[in-house]
Amino acid sequence: MWQVVQSLSTLKQSKGKRSVFNMSPSNSSSDTESDVNYPTLGIVGCGNIGGRQAANFLAKGYSVYVYDINPDSMAQLQSLGARITHSCAELASCAEVIFTALPTPADVITAVLSGEQNLSQGLRSGSVYVDITTNSPETILRLHKAMEQLGVEMLDAPFNDAPVGAESQGGMGLAVMASGSRETFERVQPILQLMADRVLYCGEIGNGTRCKLIHNAVNAIAVQAVSEGITLGLAQGLPLQTIWDALRFGSFGQNAGDIHGLPHYWFSRRCDDLSAHPAFTIKLLHKDLRLALAMASQGNIRVPHLSLTVKDYEEAEQRGWSDYATTKVRCLQEERADLMAKAELPVDSSSSQRQPQSTGT
Repeated sequence: MWQVVQSLSTLKQSKGKRSVFNMSPSNSSSDTESDVNYPTLGIVGCGNIGGRQAANFLAKGYSVYVYDINPDSMAQLQSLGARITHSCAELASCAEVIFTALPTPADVITAVLSGEQNLSQGLRSGSVYVDITTNSPETILRLHKAMEQLGVEMLDAPFNDAPVGAESQGGMGLAVMASGSRETFERVQPILQLMADRVLYCGEIGNGTRCKLIHNAVNAIAVQAVSEGITLGLAQGLPLQTIWDALRFGSFGQNAGDIHGLPHYWFSRRCDDLSAHPAFTIKLLHKDLRLALAMASQGNIRVPHLSLTVKDYEEAEQRGWSDYATTKVRCLQEERADLMAKAELPVDSSSSQRQPQSTGT
């Protein structure tokens, strides 16, 4: 925590760079002001995400203003030390860094731009607005344009929560995916670091939101694949505990979707090289998939995701890729998108600043 406070202090004292951390809330009193190195925070939306983060910031010693259409949600946070407000505009006039954590893009537009006593009516030039809603890129760009006109800096910074079954190392979530100007990001980075285990800077405004949507889409597809596997196993008379153990102790459970092996097998284009002598080839996995599909057909179990995957492997073999690594099948999707994922990355990308690049084919 001392390092976070020191970072904020350094930002405040830096020369030649506008700081948003030297303002005091207009209605604060000397006996309730937080440490001068701490910016005053505001959170619109005190539900599952916003409420937990508000409590998190309060526990770290920040002064936090909150607003929610549900008075009970605010009352719970007030008992922890939060200062309740009666509108988005009032909250914006009190805080230096303002977060919105709302259910839908429409809710964010209402709270920030179009609703009665909305956020834009109270925002002050030089403050920072951070949307942590899982939003749409179009809404983020609209909000960003409005913030520029107000002289307010903006980040979109959705993050992955840590639900049951996932482990957060110490933060409130797994990873924040922030985007906007690098300068703005660096100003509020110490605060973002309190929200999750990792803070990823994704580049220009809207990229964080795009990354979050991609993450959720991939996760949803994987969940459906697991559902197909479990129902297929139950239809074969396998005990649920046995299926669960097979999934979690196998390679899938240890490395879901081969995500950690992507830099080594795919991004490096090792999959394009037959001389690499892959241990697990397309023809071998295709055989396994056909057997699984046949088992489903015999039991009259619909497995649409498996069926589509088998078709991809059929096409790969038709292309003459039988003896290539299974990773090679991903090239089919690259061709459909007219893009190629290629980069030299360490397996653990956290040890390097280099990021994967996408290039047109």
